[in-house]
Amino acid sequence: MLSMTGYGKGEASDENLKIAVEVKSVNHRFLDLGIKLPRLLISFEDSIRNQIKSRVSRGHLDVFVSYQILSAEQENITYNENLVTKYLDIANTIENKFNIKNDLTISDLFEYKGIIEEDESTIDIEQTQKLINQALDIALDNLIVMRKTEGDKIEMNLLEKLDILTEVVSKIQVYAPVQVENYREKLRSRVQEALGDISIDENKLMNEIVFYADKVATDEEFTRLNAHIAHFKEIINNGGAIGRSLDFITQEMNRESNTIGSKCSDLSLSNYVLTLKTEIEKIREQIQNIE
Repeated sequence: MLSMTGYGKGEASDENLKIAVEVKSVNHRFLDLGIKLPRLLISFEDSIRNQIKSRVSRGHLDVFVSYQILSAEQENITYNENLVTKYLDIANTIENKFNIKNDLTISDLFEYKGIIEEDESTIDIEQTQKLINQALDIALDNLIVMRKTEGDKIEMNLLEKLDILTEVVSKIQVYAPVQVENYREKLRSRVQEALGDISIDENKLMNEIVFYADKVATDEEFTRLNAHIAHFKEIINNGGAIGRSLDFITQEMNRESNTIGSKCSDLSLSNYVLTLKTEIEKIREQIQNIE
């Protein structure tokens, strides 16, 4: 079981270039990728996206890729002369028109977008792709390790809650017939009180009790709920991208618990039913973070 929350970082380099990749992931219904690349590496976005899809199934992932030129000669770095000229012309115009001192410096120009340019044609595409793949693989390895650690904690917690569900279900099943007996006694007492000395028609009384017993019967609901619990555990044991499957089963468990709650109206069962619904809701919240 994998959580959808995690972080991973990876680096790869040769004598000319160093690539660093950071990946952060949080909950999401589907796989949603936000990839941020420097302009020099924009052409590698599709390969990065495909590499992530091959290893991650769900979650919102923010991917940050950066690079560092290690070679002494960095021939790919130039400047945009036309843009520099334009900035200087504008600065001079403002100085002359408004009588404002022109304090524009080279350092200022370096801060402006588009002044410094990097020529992608000068990089080794094949080697750069290789380094990106290596760095991304390391980052994803670390991400998955963290997701697995968090997933193990969630799995342990879910199994504990499933054990609580099984225990509560067994208690409700034991006490469920009691509400029919309680109803029998209350109905007999009320009818006797209303009739006074007139004798009770036992056949009609029994028909009413049988009708009530059929109305509050929960055998089918308990059977389905126990089956859902067993299926839930089976999916956990299988592992993989199981979040959506567990979410569906939890919805079905919640449906059965609501039906059981509507049928178990006796006060002696209300606390058990409340515990049942509460634990299922806790399970539903937990699995929102499962891949």
